[in-house]
Amino acid sequence: MASPSDNAVQNRLVNVCEKLQIPNNTMQITLVRLDQLRNEPDVNEERIDNTAAAALALSAREDGLPVRDEDIAGAWAGAMDAPDPDIAITSQQLEAVADYFDIEEVPPHPNSLVQRFGEAVDMPDELITVAHRLLQDAFALDPTVVSGGPAPAGTVGGVLSLAALVNGLDDTYEQSTLGSVTGTSEVTVQNRCRDLRDLLDDRLENDRYRVVPAAQAPDQPGDESQSDADDGADSETERSGRSASGAADTTPSDGATAADGAGDAASASADAVLETVRSVYPDELPTTANVAKTQDTSESAAEDALEGLADDGRLERKRAGSVDVWIPAGGDEAGTALTADAVETEIDALVEELSIDSSTRLLARGMVSDAVADADVADAAELAAATVVAAARMSDGDIDIGEVSDSRGFEPRAVAQWLDRLDEVVDADIPRRDAGDIVENVVSELELSEAVLAESRRSLERFDGDSEEFTAAELGAGAVLFAATTNQTQVDIDRLAAAAGAETSYVTSAMHAIVVSLCLALVRGDIDYEDCDWTTQLLESELSPTLGDSETGRAIAIAKAYTAGREGQSVDEQTLDVLQGN
Repeated sequence: MASPSDNAVQNRLVNVCEKLQIPNNTMQITLVRLDQLRNEPDVNEERIDNTAAAALALSAREDGLPVRDEDIAGAWAGAMDAPDPDIAITSQQLEAVADYFDIEEVPPHPNSLVQRFGEAVDMPDELITVAHRLLQDAFALDPTVVSGGPAPAGTVGGVLSLAALVNGLDDTYEQSTLGSVTGTSEVTVQNRCRDLRDLLDDRLENDRYRVVPAAQAPDQPGDESQSDADDGADSETERSGRSASGAADTTPSDGATAADGAGDAASASADAVLETVRSVYPDELPTTANVAKTQDTSESAAEDALEGLADDGRLERKRAGSVDVWIPAGGDEAGTALTADAVETEIDALVEELSIDSSTRLLARGMVSDAVADADVADAAELAAATVVAAARMSDGDIDIGEVSDSRGFEPRAVAQWLDRLDEVVDADIPRRDAGDIVENVVSELELSEAVLAESRRSLERFDGDSEEFTAAELGAGAVLFAATTNQTQVDIDRLAAAAGAETSYVTSAMHAIVVSLCLALVRGDIDYEDCDWTTQLLESELSPTLGDSETGRAIAIAKAYTAGREGQSVDEQTLDVLQGN
């Protein structure tokens, strides 16, 4: 089939997203998914535009965007050059495309969630209609705020809560109830309600959001003429509007409830803090900042309370990337949802610290769901670093692994090992560097000689040790260190390791492994003595005593004994084992 991510389809996707105000992160995820279809033999080449449009509809639903399938299909058809293109998004097509991407079930459209959850708490139709308007208007103002929630259900809970709030019905439709019915949490509903309220701001005073007969409600938000119409409203409507907006203005900005320790948060009880953690976990990341925000207190006060709970054994403190998370004691180990939240938080922090572009950030976040199945929340920083490096390489860029790992205080090999795992679980082509690539880069950066380059390559070709023991960076740097040593070229090992993106100690260990492998290959007769440029320096000088541990020393000693007149007679494996003390 033709590549589904060719320029024509990509251009149509970009045009549709621009026309419908679909945010960049939703578009990028769709591009990654379309790229996956290259390996699907049963994708109909002639219907690829229908498939691509359906893929965009799925991504939009997953991000909670209130964009109708019909609008996506219509915009896609308009972006095509063909006359009367037949673009339609059906439920059967959505199911088929979801199967391609291993999505268990087609996500419900956010509009249907608004209706379903509103009816579940017995909201009147007029109030559900207000919630629909709030969601649509928030999307029109800033689609990224809508897509930025942890889940579409949480966003829907937020708009239903906001609809109740601006109509003075927040006591009737409580956030705890909405959190329960949406399958999220009270804190999630609070946070989404606050985000949407901050976005819509003074627009919430518009009668569009009041429970009034439909004929009196304007059709579109933000109409400048609406303020003039409001001036002529009857006094009863004005009083109703002021009353509802007044209720919204007097609601605490953080949406805290008594159960969450509202009031003087600095004196919030340990029980209230514990309840906050339990209400957040495992749907969201229970960080110190998260708890402080909900409790309306300082982070230091929140941390004191959390540490006290940890000391009492009621909470467990875990490190999730660059932040601490607090897990209820006796609960299950942090699951994939929490780990994904931690990784995405860490990706955002890395992107900001390292001045990485937004498209790389979106690609990195797009890998998280596939990568966290076997990860623990404690791995968040390492996994996030790996996804950022992978995303940069997929975008034809590069990031220094050493710089990324240094920013978080772990070894570069952790990133390399996670890249190996990403390569296995993420259905995308992640450019990888092998040991030979590392050799080329290091020799070039350190301006080493052609002789060192040639010997580095040769030692890698002859190495038959356990290559899985080392990352490509460690093995390549080890080969360069070996070649420089036997060529009597002075190198700064720390600088060499940094150029490779590896830890110095592992580079040295890799070099020792290469020495052992070459010495034993020489004795076994796998390589000819005359074809070894390194033998004079390594075996016939004072250099060898300075190299390696006892294993390396034994291998060198065996090779020295062998070269003292027995060069033409190989040694069998059993004898080698005895000589090595195995």
